[in-house]
Amino acid sequence: MRASIILPGNACGATAIIRRITPPCGGRAISASRFPNRSNAGGGCDFPARPRLAATEQPVLWSEAADTAVLRLVAVAPPSRAGVANLRAFLSGDLRIAANELHILLRGIGPDLHLITDVACKADDPLAVMIPLDRDGLDRLAALDRLLRHLNGYKVPPDRRITGQQRRRLKAMLRAADGREHGASQREIAAVVFGIERVAEEHWRTSPLRDTVRDLLKDSAAMIAGGYRRLLRFRRR
Repeated sequence: MRASIILPGNACGATAIIRRITPPCGGRAISASRFPNRSNAGGGCDFPARPRLAATEQPVLWSEAADTAVLRLVAVAPPSRAGVANLRAFLSGDLRIAANELHILLRGIGPDLHLITDVACKADDPLAVMIPLDRDGLDRLAALDRLLRHLNGYKVPPDRRITGQQRRRLKAMLRAADGREHGASQREIAAVVFGIERVAEEHWRTSPLRDTVRDLLKDSAAMIAGGYRRLLRFRRR
């Protein structure tokens, strides 16, 4: 029995997992057998969940349009110099096939780095990264910098699309949304997020904490409705 988690933009759906059943690398192209439905509205690619993994441990693969850190690998003519990475260098990653594309999730780079290439690409083909000259180019350059550092043995910098301040607010938003889902009042939510003593010190009707909780609830609702996709991009003016 195969478990599936159906979440907008998540990586669960209906394609064969090819990790461990990929034929040995010998120059033959990898062929796709089944094709998934894409969760276009959510921004993700649909793949089956692994029953043994908890929901928080399931690999998530986003589409190139949704996640500006996704990098597309393309085969190039053999270069005159040695040392150019080929597909074989990435086959130890978490692999999926979808719609004639091979998805590679490098789990050792925190957070995971998602690569895409054509299934016709052969294991020994030298590779390059194709970055379109569009508004997402700078985001993908940041992802490429992390990939090159990983390949060359350098320390990989953290993904800076979400700052520490944003993470703290996102945590408060999720706690507020969870409280509202379970019927908690705004004051009860404030007590959980900011502490009982701090809430008790202020007159609730005029307290700025009341406005803050309202903002958290409003923003969390927008995030759940699809705003979470903004977290996959750098914030630019």
